[in-house]
Amino acid sequence: MNTLLLSYEGLVQELPELAAAWGEMDAMERDHHLANFGQAWGHRRLLGVLFRAGKLTEPQEDRLEQRARQLFEQSRLVYTCYKLDARRLMKLFVWGTPLVLSRQALRVEFDPSSLNEMALAWAGA
Repeated sequence: MNTLLLSYEGLVQELPELAAAWGEMDAMERDHHLANFGQAWGHRRLLGVLFRAGKLTEPQEDRLEQRARQLFEQSRLVYTCYKLDARRLMKLFVWGTPLVLSRQALRVEFDPSSLNEMALAWAGA
């Protein structure tokens, strides 16, 4: 499980540097990072399943929560690099995240164009 966490942590922690260089990368470099993203995002999904099943230790849950919080706080960068919009980021809550147990506020930046879709989803339309 630590390997899965390390993969996810690497994805989240490299975002500022990656987003800063994204516009200057050629297609091959971008494809390389997108392939790495696909693998790490798959690991994140599995971590959610393990969390929901109670298979993570408390320190692992803490690490998962910290990275999820960081990912949401960097949501603009996630969109820049991986075109993950707010709706796709919210999948973390479907997969499983320790954020559901947190009492701390979560700061998220949304692209205004996604707010209409989110409002309709929350309204049950």
